[in-house]
Amino acid sequence: MSPSHSFSTGKGVGKRQSHVPPVNGEKFPTQTTGSKLPHYPFQPLPAPNGHAPYRFDLADLLSPEDIKSIKTAGVLVCHTLGDTGDSRGQQQDFVAEMMTRDAQDSAASKKPAFCYHLGDVVYFAGDIDKYGENFYETYKDYPCFIVAIPGNHDCQPDDPQDGPVDPNKRPLDGWVQNFMSESPGRLGSLKTGSGRTQMDLPNVYWTLTTPFATIIGLFSNVGETQGEIRTDQIDWFRSELLAADKDLALIVAVHHPPFSGDTEHSGSSDVYKVLFDSFEATRRYPNLILSGHVHNYQRFTHRVGTGRSAIQVPCVVAGAGGYTNLGKLHKIGGAYPTVPLVLGNDLTLERYDQDNFGFLRLEVSKAKILGTYISAPYSSGAQPVAKVVESFEVDLVKNSVNTLP
Repeated sequence: MSPSHSFSTGKGVGKRQSHVPPVNGEKFPTQTTGSKLPHYPFQPLPAPNGHAPYRFDLADLLSPEDIKSIKTAGVLVCHTLGDTGDSRGQQQDFVAEMMTRDAQDSAASKKPAFCYHLGDVVYFAGDIDKYGENFYETYKDYPCFIVAIPGNHDCQPDDPQDGPVDPNKRPLDGWVQNFMSESPGRLGSLKTGSGRTQMDLPNVYWTLTTPFATIIGLFSNVGETQGEIRTDQIDWFRSELLAADKDLALIVAVHHPPFSGDTEHSGSSDVYKVLFDSFEATRRYPNLILSGHVHNYQRFTHRVGTGRSAIQVPCVVAGAGGYTNLGKLHKIGGAYPTVPLVLGNDLTLERYDQDNFGFLRLEVSKAKILGTYISAPYSSGAQPVAKVVESFEVDLVKNSVNTLP
């Protein structure tokens, strides 16, 4: 006998609801599986700019007075976004203006200390000659330092279909020149008038240590459908998980998301396996996972374990930073999903924004992470009218996530 309508749907007479059944994963897939090949083969990693374990402390970036102010305020604030420098439009400038306003309008104790870029800084192949217009000019008025992990387009080889191939181009050479410079006091662009200097990060995968959070950044290489993280980086990642201060928030950043409900990219099952196998092996789970790659905003809650030992890991896609074409989600029954959308016992799509460009603001203290996603509808030549799409709170003690009103 087939289940009753109320059993299978949770719906009774009128507006009665007994439960919210999970959506069949085939109707709303969140990961790419199978043997889909990347458009380009795995790209070799450049030599590090420092020594293992490739750590960079916030005190190497900000003055002692700024670090003291952060500690006194009891909170670390930062911006994060990905997928920005698309030369076909001005959407990246639009988002940069929103972040600049947020930074300027914030109270002194809540001003962002930096921006963490989640990859794909310059489209479509990370070219050195596009950094001036699509990075330094874009952020010329933005008052915060910008650190980053590379995305797949930052290390993409030249495509013969796009024109002549540069025989001297090396994987990630634009990203390395601008984010792994040996001269961090050197201006990044002379022709734009930007005062921003290059950054001296230690590697394409690296750890940022701060007074209130440890952020471990992975590099997931060039694949368009799947990220690819090899053994030496996995070994490093696990050692950094074990080394991270247990009294501070732990954030993991990787360009390819473990989950995504969009129709173009989807989540990477390979990246998911690397992440969660490593978490299980080290028994150290992060308080937040950040990704780009997909050109919209999505927040998932992934539940790990059962009973009192269960924890909730928020997985956020924040890839609406300026790539011209925003990504759309799968439809269910001909309509975009209503949230929260339960996708099984261990996964829920909590919120999304697929119509606007925006960025995520994080406020990290000893007890919690407050995330606020801010976006605006884009109109060429118009000033952004920013709005808060959603706010969520991660309880660092209970390992739980709540959507705020």
